[in-house]
Amino acid sequence: MKKGGSKKMEVVYNVKYKFKTNENRTKDEIKSIFNNKLLNVIMILENHELAFKES
Repeated sequence: MKKGGSKKMEVVYNVKYKFKTNENRTKDEIKSIFNNKLLNVIMILENHELAFKES
């Protein structure tokens, strides 16, 4: 590994998400909404980890 190189990590989750409304959505819309929600969760966890390290 090169000095100062970054490690790459890929995590795959098998998750089912139930929307609160029964609106008909296309697969692309569902994928986009789910990805945004998942990204939001990841960012929250990253911030918690950062705050934990700094305390």
